[in-house]
Amino acid sequence: MLTEERIKYLEKQGYRIVGNHSAIKTCHYCKAAIKGKDVCYKNTFYNIASWRCIQATVTLDLCNLRCRWCWRDINYGTTNGSMFTDKPQDIVEGFIKEHKNVLMGFYGSGKILKDRLDETMKPKHVALSLTGDACLYPKLPELIEEIHKKEMTSFVVTNGTITHMVKKLINQQPTQLYITLPAPDKETYLKMCNPIGGNYGWENIIESLYLLENFKRTAVRLTLVKNMNMFNPESYAKILEDKGFKFLELKSAMPIGDAIYRMDYSEMPSHEEIKKFAEKICQINNWKLVDEKPESKVVLIMKENTDERFLKEEILET
Repeated sequence: MLTEERIKYLEKQGYRIVGNHSAIKTCHYCKAAIKGKDVCYKNTFYNIASWRCIQATVTLDLCNLRCRWCWRDINYGTTNGSMFTDKPQDIVEGFIKEHKNVLMGFYGSGKILKDRLDETMKPKHVALSLTGDACLYPKLPELIEEIHKKEMTSFVVTNGTITHMVKKLINQQPTQLYITLPAPDKETYLKMCNPIGGNYGWENIIESLYLLENFKRTAVRLTLVKNMNMFNPESYAKILEDKGFKFLELKSAMPIGDAIYRMDYSEMPSHEEIKKFAEKICQINNWKLVDEKPESKVVLIMKENTDERFLKEEILET
């Protein structure tokens, strides 16, 4: 599935390959947190320990959409989930092994918090958000079960087009399910996300958004780009007004990875622009902007601000 040339390229980008179609990549905030410098927005918003988080994928390089702002190489894509055959247990064990291998070298550095690095060797969270769409993996419910067996929490990020898998997850729920709403209307979606198979996916996204009411913890993500999908807040508000999500994140897309070939730095919204756009949606639907992380250009909206957004200690502790 992955050529040797492609594997070498991905490894140079910091990916650690797991099996035939999975990978991890230790993110900037994990390393920064070990050094006591910074934490990611998931810590700020939800109490996830950044230094104990594995950023991962079970569908390396492959997605059924080709969004203009995506950091992956959109020349690779598929709608066929049958090619993803590795066993969930093997994948999860591979995630943990590679996570430890990457970060073990920090013990030789004097610029770390030793207690955090010790905790890093016992990861507590898996974010299936690295690249591709996790819902293409046919055994995603079993994978989530394996993650939870290891006493780790799980965030699953999906574009919402693979509705049959979203339905399956109702019976094996991740700790938090994310669905991306990529556009304010179908025409913009088709133009900016360029789905494999042509006129496909918008209705599935809307159906998946309706399914969110069946999950315990859910988030909708708006990844915004000027001149692409950052307009008509009224339409976003209308789409979301009757959907059963708990959290709504608005985040600036960034020209990183292969996205540098498809978006310009001038199209990256500033944090203040993201915040103003979010405030318009809040005003329309009478929601509340409850938190923000300016360094990441991201804000959090809730219908009502409660402390339920912070994952409880009994879930997070070993």
